[in-house]
Amino acid sequence: MSMYDVAVIGGGASGLAAALGAAEQAKRQGRALKIALLEKNPRVGKKLLMTGNGRCNLTNTHAAPEHYHGDTERAAEILRRFSPEKIISVFRSRGLLCRELEEGRVYPYSLQASSVLNILRRGADAAGVETVCEFPVQRIENIPGGFAVLSGKDAVRSRKVILAVGGKACPQSGSEGDGYDLLKPFRHTTAALRPALVQIRTDAKLTRPLKGVRCPAETTLLSRGKPVRFTRGEVQFTENALSGICIFELSRYAGDPAAKPMEIEIDLAPDHEEDELARLFCAQAEHPGDLTAAQLVEGILPKALAAEVVKTALGSASVSVATLTADNLRLVAGVIKKMRFPVLGTLSWQNAQVTAGGVPLAETDTDLQSRFCRGLYLCGELLNVDGDCGGYNLHWAWASGITAGAAAAESLLKG
Repeated sequence: MSMYDVAVIGGGASGLAAALGAAEQAKRQGRALKIALLEKNPRVGKKLLMTGNGRCNLTNTHAAPEHYHGDTERAAEILRRFSPEKIISVFRSRGLLCRELEEGRVYPYSLQASSVLNILRRGADAAGVETVCEFPVQRIENIPGGFAVLSGKDAVRSRKVILAVGGKACPQSGSEGDGYDLLKPFRHTTAALRPALVQIRTDAKLTRPLKGVRCPAETTLLSRGKPVRFTRGEVQFTENALSGICIFELSRYAGDPAAKPMEIEIDLAPDHEEDELARLFCAQAEHPGDLTAAQLVEGILPKALAAEVVKTALGSASVSVATLTADNLRLVAGVIKKMRFPVLGTLSWQNAQVTAGGVPLAETDTDLQSRFCRGLYLCGELLNVDGDCGGYNLHWAWASGITAGAAAAESLLKG
């Protein structure tokens, strides 16, 4: 049975950060620790390569507690300690330059996720971290002097263990929620798990005619008719769901069974008031020619969306403008400002970018050590912290991983 000082379970973003955090904490004190990075996949960083559409949106210049959900009060100190500037500086010190694009999103200068992974892998190798792939952990046991980490007939022994296995989102990357079961023997609980940053399912009869259409909009999630959350951005219509970043940011709430029935209200012309739109339509209707009502709206919305708006308002998209009254035109303007779609849940974990819910931070110390099992540390998506779309979740992975890794190393160096 191999013996280590620190065993990090999970070779994703938070696990790589934890392994490097432990190694660098020891180096700062002129010491060296034997560190293992245990990964179930053939290679580390599979999910990291998929982030940001392959570009790796690694942080956001606006990263702060208000962009997070779950146990944000307890996460706030870690987020304050690891500002976006500090995370960017950490990567720069390892040779990775970054660039800031729209809405504070920060990417590697190459715009390639592989650049981030290569920097982290080389850093781990240089720090003496031993990476052990194809090691799916099935059980962690307390033993004298630390832990036994078991994978089939194989096992490693370690004085400290950091659990960085992720949540249930994107199981095709190897993240299947294993960590929650691994923690059960240690009496840890789990806040309700829901897919987040994912498409929201709705009535396919409403979205199928709009499949492939994109439109800038303001969106409001309604629970029993009352606003829950408001976002702005591009809405994308799919076969049976609503998509786009602004929809993703509503999705963690859309899976809450206690909030049903729910609807999404979409303002398809957020820069214009309903009265303004009605006046514009009335002015055009004074010289209707052979215009249909749908064609009247095509000056504002994509063709397919214009037709569905008019059909919702008037029952038919082909009705002649010449037959419409001012009240009819106001109805059309009203639907443009408040088009509603019932919420039928979200798409599956397979489609989700992140997990909402997880192990409560109240069950860890401020350095993310388990309150129930000393020497066991938790980080990343496994914890009950999830961020908005735009680099916030990777920021949490780096910040929490470094925190857990440095704390595990420090506890050994003091001993």
